[in-house]
Amino acid sequence: MKLIIFLLSSLLLLNTAYAQNNVYIIHGYGAKVDDHWFDYIEENLQDKNTKVVKIALPNSSNPNLLQWKQTLKNNIAQIDQHTFFVAHSLGCITLLDFLSELDFQQIGGVVCVSGFSNKLAVLPQLDSYIAETNKDFYFKNKILHRKMFISSNDQYVPADLSISLAEKLEFPYEIIPNAGHFLASDGYREFPQLLDWLQMVIGGVEEVGDSNDSAQNQSR
Repeated sequence: MKLIIFLLSSLLLLNTAYAQNNVYIIHGYGAKVDDHWFDYIEENLQDKNTKVVKIALPNSSNPNLLQWKQTLKNNIAQIDQHTFFVAHSLGCITLLDFLSELDFQQIGGVVCVSGFSNKLAVLPQLDSYIAETNKDFYFKNKILHRKMFISSNDQYVPADLSISLAEKLEFPYEIIPNAGHFLASDGYREFPQLLDWLQMVIGGVEEVGDSNDSAQNQSR
């Protein structure tokens, strides 16, 4: 019996140490999965330990909240400390609404780019969508790593709206000068600040797993 318990414990530790990290990229209004910096993140982050999934949300020029959340549900297998979300613009409040309906223990990380939860003066066509979203972020303390990237001259989402959301979520935020809305047309085919942050936090999760495994080996 002791041998069986030992073997099961060893298998659990091995799975934890080498668990795959899953990074989900969630685009915003009017976007596609290969727009802007999405391919850049995938190409530079994906490796044998990290899988990047760019989720294609339906009818992005006329979004429906229920359809978008169902698409997230269909594409996200599980949420744990090895799960990371990258959400841009409308994708951010969509993700937060989706997470508010789930029961999970931890999320590895959430990073929002030009996130907001209030109506946008220049995009009144999104008013009803935004009004439908759940803004009770009770789960925020379950997010292990968090970040908001904000532009100083966003033409769609004023910086104060992103700062307001970051403060509600208790997300550290970084204001990047003259980044527009972080679109390809703003020069954002690459996003090194975001990539650096993701590599840092995912690397930290992997180091924790390796440290746990090493400590167990030393104790045997």
